[in-house]
Amino acid sequence: MSNTVERDRDQSPNGPKAGEPVAPVDTAGPPEQAHVNVEDTDKAAQPSHDPGYLPPEFPNPRKTIVLVLIAAIGLYIVNMSLGTALSLHIAAIMPDRKDSVYSHITSVSSFLALFMMPLAGALSDRTISRFGRRRPWILGGLLFSIVCGAVVGLSSNVWVMGVFFILSAMGMQSAFNAYSVIAVEGLPDNRRGTVMGLMGLCGALAFSAGTYLTGALVGNGLLLMTVPVLLGLVTSLPLLLLYKDPAKTKSEVPPMNVQKFIGTFFVNPRKYPNFGWTWLSRFLVGLAMAAMQSYFIYYLISGLHIPLNQVGSKAGLLTLCSAPVSIIFFTGSGFLTDHLGRKKPFVILASILMAAALCLGATSHNFTQFLIAWLLFAVGQAMYLTVDLALCAAVLPNSEDTGKDMSVFGLAINLSSVVVLAAAPLIINTAGGHNYGLLWFIAAALSLCSVLAIPLIKGVK
Repeated sequence: MSNTVERDRDQSPNGPKAGEPVAPVDTAGPPEQAHVNVEDTDKAAQPSHDPGYLPPEFPNPRKTIVLVLIAAIGLYIVNMSLGTALSLHIAAIMPDRKDSVYSHITSVSSFLALFMMPLAGALSDRTISRFGRRRPWILGGLLFSIVCGAVVGLSSNVWVMGVFFILSAMGMQSAFNAYSVIAVEGLPDNRRGTVMGLMGLCGALAFSAGTYLTGALVGNGLLLMTVPVLLGLVTSLPLLLLYKDPAKTKSEVPPMNVQKFIGTFFVNPRKYPNFGWTWLSRFLVGLAMAAMQSYFIYYLISGLHIPLNQVGSKAGLLTLCSAPVSIIFFTGSGFLTDHLGRKKPFVILASILMAAALCLGATSHNFTQFLIAWLLFAVGQAMYLTVDLALCAAVLPNSEDTGKDMSVFGLAINLSSVVVLAAAPLIINTAGGHNYGLLWFIAAALSLCSVLAIPLIKGVK
């Protein structure tokens, strides 16, 4: 039996597991070879079941880990602070309309990302550049994002800011998604949890640095909207220059059938139920994260009455205080999930902690109370983002479509942002306006609902 057949069987959610009988397979050989021995099949399939196996086309994982983590510092600054930069830019030039303008721009951006992310992921899978499949998207996406961000920073027109912020966000997200695929396909299964925990550690530090950075640049729109992306490009240079991204020929990538290509954006949850339940859980938790991250800046301004010229430093203080907490739980949960071989208990606990933090934040009346809620949320979010990525990687239907399928998982987060940003102004403006508490109570309830989907994911502990 060919390795391709074995690999396809191993990756099928309904296929036989090691030790289970394997159905006879017709071959062109003599009759006595028509039945495949179970023991031989298990041996042939061993690389797919070995958690330490990495296809030989990928470079040494130790080198990959170093390069991925260096790039994570700047790329997480971009990913986590671009929206914050926009919110500060809008609050500085149109304070009376900040909630509605920010929500409209970011909701449209997140909606378009529903289509752009799978498209970019699928095109990345099919890229046949001699520089590999992922590196061209990282470099091109970041350069495009810098140019569009410069237009946003120099403009005070709502339509111009909106269009070019959306383009900047699309470029940034395409680059970040291509980068994140390297951590999935370029590392063996038994290293992903730890590395993703370390990536989260870099993200926690980068979030704190990025918040201080954007707060310090409030007075200069051009620098506010471009410097974070520029830092992402600088820290990505070692990965772009030194990582040997496996190049593919046209015959080695999935065919570009347009009708089938569009259909692959949807992963059938009935055929792949593990994928479906994981996606649903991620979407519900994404609602909680979007509600907190999208509006905490405006809550500090309108809820706690912190002046605009101080909100950047207060937001920076929040992220600085949460950084050590995030570091502990990013690295600790990543190590524990690899060591214990369990993912679902961590995801459940993280969802509950984020729900509790949202309720506490909704009832806070001063900065100290909100800081406590923020720290609790950081614990849950760090644990969730670390283990959830490993859980997503464990239920991918097809290794040939890793980039596209990971982008579909990314859609869960982006779709949740669309929903939150579209509904938030209606919720916030009830009962006299600035009702961020109601928004966060609803988000907490949805985070708790995500827990119900986790036990339905089979074959993953």
